[in-house]
Amino acid sequence: MTEVTALNGIAQYGCILRPSQEIAVGLADVFSPIRHLVKPGETVVIKPNLVADSRIGSSDEWVQVITNGAIIERAVQEAVLGLQGKGKVLIVDAPQTDSDYEKIAKRIDLDGIVERCSRGTTVEIEHYDLREEQWITREGVTVGKKKLRGDPLGYREVNLGTESVFASKKNKHYYGADYDQKETSRYHNDADNIYVMSNTVLSCDTFINLPKLKPHKLGGITCCLKNIVGTCVVKNSLPHHTTGSPEAFGDQFPLMSGRTQAEGTLKKIAASLLKYKNPLISYPIGLAKKATGNILGEQTSATVRNGSWYGNDTIWRTILDLNRILFYADKQGTMKNTPQRKYYAIVDGVVAGEGDGPMDVDAKEAGILIAGSDPVAIDAVASTLIGFDYRKIPTVIQSFAMMRWPLTRDTPDDIRIKSNKANWNGALGNIALDSTLSFKPHFGWLGHIEMENRE
Repeated sequence: MTEVTALNGIAQYGCILRPSQEIAVGLADVFSPIRHLVKPGETVVIKPNLVADSRIGSSDEWVQVITNGAIIERAVQEAVLGLQGKGKVLIVDAPQTDSDYEKIAKRIDLDGIVERCSRGTTVEIEHYDLREEQWITREGVTVGKKKLRGDPLGYREVNLGTESVFASKKNKHYYGADYDQKETSRYHNDADNIYVMSNTVLSCDTFINLPKLKPHKLGGITCCLKNIVGTCVVKNSLPHHTTGSPEAFGDQFPLMSGRTQAEGTLKKIAASLLKYKNPLISYPIGLAKKATGNILGEQTSATVRNGSWYGNDTIWRTILDLNRILFYADKQGTMKNTPQRKYYAIVDGVVAGEGDGPMDVDAKEAGILIAGSDPVAIDAVASTLIGFDYRKIPTVIQSFAMMRWPLTRDTPDDIRIKSNKANWNGALGNIALDSTLSFKPHFGWLGHIEMENRE
């Protein structure tokens, strides 16, 4: 049996959490397991969701997009207590390719967190961006790159080969983070399924996952499992969708039509030029892309594209592969038969996101923290509590499948919720629709992910 803790009734003011009086003590149930999990001398990696410094198109909105700084700080404090003066705590992430890490760090005061948590201890505490480069975008296309410090321990390719969950996929024309599909195909093909991982992550003894709770355009939901995407630093080694429609075993579009065929052709032409990241080429194409959107239709529920819909059959495979690497790859990137590091997760749903996630979400003051040691169980619980049916989310339901390097040993029937909210206590299957938080999903999933009343 797997137990997941779900606290409800927490408010956020800036980067400060204000628990209601009746659950103030209950916060210990969420955070204190960290101090008992880590041991003196270990390296602890804390991985928040630092995807971007703000919501798309709104520089002032950000609390619903990234992990709350107060949650990060409390997790660091607990890790320091467990290390007893010996070891390291590293706060790391690889944000979206075009995101500004310095702005993100300033939003949640990462420098202040490190300074405050370092007082009175000899534990080494740092935060840094795992990326080697930041992409510079104009009009929605990449026009250049900025060199970054990157992971001080470097990177390592982990090849799952035919043990990857991509092995059974018939259409292998994958699209990664940008226009260079040839680069993605070098990582993922009939023989290889390679992910370029952070050595800092692979070298840690304990991994603390601090995801933000939001819907997601590709995967339906972003929570514990999806948050591991930030441990892979070469974003083109991450298949996002597969070209074509389901008739050709693709998931770029729900249906092939004259419009989607025309769009696919235009995208191939643009991709052959944009992969060079030359601003003299890229900027005019960005303007053309904007004009083309007016002709072909902006992406809405009527014009779903680029895998942003419930039929995406690609991203869940990427997410499962990455989580298997996180648990079973040793420090040299070799997959072992037993887990190689300890794991604990706390989901930030205090001010969560709803709607067009992960980047254009509306703030949802859900007031919840969800915690546990099994990411699959946590994601199933989180999905249910926000009113989504985990059985309709491939990332979650496929994680229960039997496979080499399994992500959970339990079934959904084994999951139990411990909560201060009475009608959330007990078996996962007993959560009633009218007790959920009724999040609005991304438009590409609307009508296909929501829970229904049980008979």
